[in-house]
Order: sequence, then structure tokens, then C-alpha cells
Amino acid sequence: MDLYLNLHGGVAGDMLVAGLLAAGAPRATLEEVLESLPGEFRWEVRDEQRQGIAGQRFVVDADEGHVHRHLSDVLAILADAALSARARGWAEAAFRALADAEGRAHGVAPESVHFHEVGAVDAIVDVAAACALLDALSPHTVRCSPVPVGSGVVRCAHGDMPVPAPGTAFLLEGMPTCGRDLAGERATPTGVALLRGWQVDFGPPPAATLLRSGHGLGSRDPQDRANLLRVEVEEPALGGEWLVELRTLIDDQTGEVVGDALERLRTAGAVDAYACAAFGKKHRPAFEVVVLCEAERQAEFEASCFGLLGTLGIRVTPVRRARALRDIEMRDTPLGPLPFKVRRGEGGESWSKPEFDALRLLAEAQGLTPREALERLQQDDGGGA
Repeated sequence: MDLYLNLHGGVAGDMLVAGLLAAGAPRATLEEVLESLPGEFRWEVRDEQRQGIAGQRFVVDADEGHVHRHLSDVLAILADAALSARARGWAEAAFRALADAEGRAHGVAPESVHFHEVGAVDAIVDVAAACALLDALSPHTVRCSPVPVGSGVVRCAHGDMPVPAPGTAFLLEGMPTCGRDLAGERATPTGVALLRGWQVDFGPPPAATLLRSGHGLGSRDPQDRANLLRVEVEEPALGGEWLVELRTLIDDQTGEVVGDALERLRTAGAVDAYACAAFGKKHRPAFEVVVLCEAERQAEFEASCFGLLGTLGIRVTPVRRARALRDIEMRDTPLGPLPFKVRRGEGGESWSKPEFDALRLLAEAQGLTPREALERLQQDDGGGA
């Protein structure tokens, strides 16, 4: 199951909380985390509309006054909250991103930042609640549309600031943005920090089947665009997973250089990297280098190919990979404990073979060749090779 965040009207912490609830996140999870947070505050979830579109709004009312908190203060609050390790990690990452952005905006270290609005109880509530609800839904991936930022000025603790405010602008670095013609602030620091803490994917979404969706509403109701975001729960329309294939023809490097590049690409985490013999221009012998990688790491592996191979161009193709179910099992064998790669079929049947590197090490320790070690395993009924 995956999530897609359609930030139609903008993004804020309360909008994400409401959208996740509307898309099916359990209210009991929200209640549990809010009961664990300190401070006096009231909250409710309201059914409202924005430009005739129904959705939910998450409202927090805190009688706290003007409170300044440091990053360490916020992290201490999160440490005692009823959050899973993953949800707490997301929440901490969001506030660390906020501290870094505000530190850059004011020229101080992140640890020295005095949180104003984003350190208030309602901001802590929004971040903790959103992370807990996302964890409860437990999506495999979270994808996101470009972030509408709005225009004009926003009033904050330091006076009127241009939209996006300085801290928000730093948080938005590297993210695709839009909606600069919309009136007012459409992306709040808390909302953008959550996107960064969740490490959402801004790449093009693959074909998917929509299972359910829900609208999270913002507090204002402007007329230029409905102030809402939509959380879409979906599953891939096709089996398998989507990857990116990089191909480039190399006719001016030695086999040693190409081999070294392939080894480095695999070590860096490429799903696969190999080379095929080919003929290039003017019938020159060449290598066609093929690299398969995760879509979110495309730019990283493109840069590696340019640097390692000196190529001038790379062909990029999205590909779908279907994978058989597999896992690793440790088994006792005549050679000693040995990991086996087990492949499972849809009908329950399975096939297995020992991991070769582990087999080779055990064989060397016992004065055997890998071939002799395999034969010994095959002679043993429990070897499974």
C-alpha cells in the first residue's frame, strides 16, 4: 500500500493530520498520542467544507502564551510521547529540519534556535499526531505533488516576512514548488518540515489503483483555490516494482576501467550493473554499460556513470521488475551453519541454494573447493542445495 499526497491548496501540519484521518488512519492512534503530550490544550476534528468540498479539519486550541523552546526541549517532549520508534524518528527529523532552517535564517547554530510559532504546543501536537497516523497507515512509499507556496507576506514573531518565510524557503530547497500566484501563505514551516522528515518522493507516480482518499482542510477559505490537500491510499496497478534503467555505450575505456566502474556502482547500491559487448561508431569495439537503480537514486547513479566512465550521454528508461518471493534461511549443514537463499512460488513450492560467498569461505576453511563443498551438500538429504 502506498500514499499519494495531492497538495492542491497547500500543506500545513493540521491539514496533514486531518487528511490522514479522513483517509482511514485510526482515530484511536490520534487520541493515544495526544493524551501523552504535556501542556494544556484542547483539540477536535471538525467536518467542514472548502469551496463546497467536504473534508475534515484538525483544530488545536492551546492556552500557552508566547513560549520559546530550543530543539532539545522539543526532543525531550517527543521522547516521552506515545510514539513508535519510526514515528518518533520522523517527528525528530522534522524538528531537526526546522531547527536547521531557522538557524540558517538567523545565522545561528540549530541547537541555539529559539523556536517561536513552530515550538508552540499546537505545532508539536501537529507533528507528533501526523507522524503517529502515518505510522499507523504504514505505507510502503509516500509520494507527493509539487508544493504550492503562495504569495504576499506572512506575519510571524519577527514581523512581516515575504512568502515563503525565510525558514520555510530553506526547508523547500530541493523540492518542486508551484502556486506562486495563490494568495497568502500556502506552505507552512511545520507542513514542509513533515514532508522533509518523511522523505517523500516527488517523482512521477506510477500507475496505481485508488483504494480510498480523504481531504484535510486548512483554517482559511480563500476564493482562488480550495484550501485543502488530499491523501490518497493506493496500490500499484501492476505487479512488481518500478526502477530506472541507465544505458550508455563506452568505446574509449579499457575493460579494467569498465570493470572497476561496475564494481563501484554495485557497491554504491545499484540493483544491478553489467556490461555487454557491442560495436560503436566506425565499427569500434565497445561496452554497453547497463545500470538498474531505484527511481529516487537516478540522479546519483547518472552522476556516477558520468564520473566513472567519462560518457557523454545516458539513455534513461523506467522499467518494471517482477520479483519472486524470497528470503534467507540459516541451516545446519555438514560444512557448518550456512545461509540459504530460498525462492518461493505462488503455490507454496520452494527452491533454495546456498549463498556462494559464505559457501566459499566455509570450503576454504576446510580445504575444499566450492565445487567439492556443493557436492557434499547435495549428498546430504537435509542440505537443500
